[in-house]
Amino acid sequence: MLSTESNVTALIIALRTEDRRAHTLVVDDLVRIGQPAVEPLMAVLDDPNPNVRSGAARVLGKIGDLRALGSLIFRLRYDSDVEVRKSAVWALHMGGARSVGPLIEALCDPDEWVRFGAVIVLAKIGEPAVEPLISALQDNLPIVRANAAETLGRIADYRAADALVKALLDPDDDVWQQAAVSLGRLRDARAVRHLIRIVESPDSGLRTKAVKALGHIRDVRAVDPLIEVVYHEHDRWMRLFAIEALGRIGDIRAIEALVDCAYDDIRDVRTKAIVTLGEFETALATDALYSIFEDMDLDAEDQQTALFELGKRGDPRAVDGLIDLLQFDPKVDNRIYAALVLGEIGGSDAVDSLIDALCDDVPDVADHALKSLVKLGRSATEPLLHNLHESTNAERRMWVVRALGEIGSEQAIAALMEVALNGTETWWVREEARAILSRLGYNPHTSAGADSY
Repeated sequence: MLSTESNVTALIIALRTEDRRAHTLVVDDLVRIGQPAVEPLMAVLDDPNPNVRSGAARVLGKIGDLRALGSLIFRLRYDSDVEVRKSAVWALHMGGARSVGPLIEALCDPDEWVRFGAVIVLAKIGEPAVEPLISALQDNLPIVRANAAETLGRIADYRAADALVKALLDPDDDVWQQAAVSLGRLRDARAVRHLIRIVESPDSGLRTKAVKALGHIRDVRAVDPLIEVVYHEHDRWMRLFAIEALGRIGDIRAIEALVDCAYDDIRDVRTKAIVTLGEFETALATDALYSIFEDMDLDAEDQQTALFELGKRGDPRAVDGLIDLLQFDPKVDNRIYAALVLGEIGGSDAVDSLIDALCDDVPDVADHALKSLVKLGRSATEPLLHNLHESTNAERRMWVVRALGEIGSEQAIAALMEVALNGTETWWVREEARAILSRLGYNPHTSAGADSY
């Protein structure tokens, strides 16, 4: 069996492999060895083979021994191989505040992935990086200023807000646009005008982020530009994010556009628009949902989405449609969801359909129907008692017994006691009632109350 030292040496040699999967496996083995591997790995950070240097940097970053920090910083600054610098930049997370300066330097690395790594690691370091990043907004290089602005947005520390507002005046497009998006993450309304400019600029690579930022800020000035995106943008994701942003803002001017989107050619857009309508707390949106549900020219799934949104609002017009779904829809998930929503709406028709669903062939549907009946509590008790006395179906009576046990009211307990003492009741229904009574602390063999043993 190889000693630890020999094993480390063999694994370091194996880092020379060009096979990426094998390289990763070797890295993982060295990480498992841990501290005994640190000094040998530091020694090979200047190995002529870049695969060895890159692998050593990855392992040292994962082990997190600060003895390696200086060597890793050196590799990030001066190594000519991109893969080595990429490994070094991710490894610097272990240095915390001590890594901030070198990472800010890396914001202008020639390789975009090294720059991206520096942004992410600085964001993970968080608070210690804020002030240095604010200073970096004044750097001579636009690429550093832009990356500093992005990182401050990821950290989302409000100390950066004023500096980011000043960066909105930066002459470089990448800088002011990143500053605007970062202010959006901070929900700072001072960025709204600039974010709208980005959304209206077809050449910007930040349009999607700007749309999302406008949704976070929730300023009504963004409504009309977002509606324009919904109607005229070709990019599907842009439209979806614009619909979501309109839902967050909640201005009724968006309702007409959302209704139009319910008839869009793209299913994702239709679904998103209908669900977003459900977020508007106005009668206008409720009526719009009902009209979509009633429109027989629409796809059945879109009608169903509108029905569920209508039901979630507690609109009684949804009850009949939800009952139909609960009773007849072949999709189990739809029946379960219908049971849950009917439990929110309530009413005698909803209760009766939920009691019927206790005998559904799919246990999950029956279970969710039971939960909804329990949630309805007192309003479900009388119909349950009626079924207990009138139904000739033993399985149905057993589920009713379970529901009454979950409700646990005085009236429900009395009914369970009656079942438990009824010699003509089906034996397994009677035993179910007795088991429930015992669990609740009642003696199922006597008509006395709780704790009478």
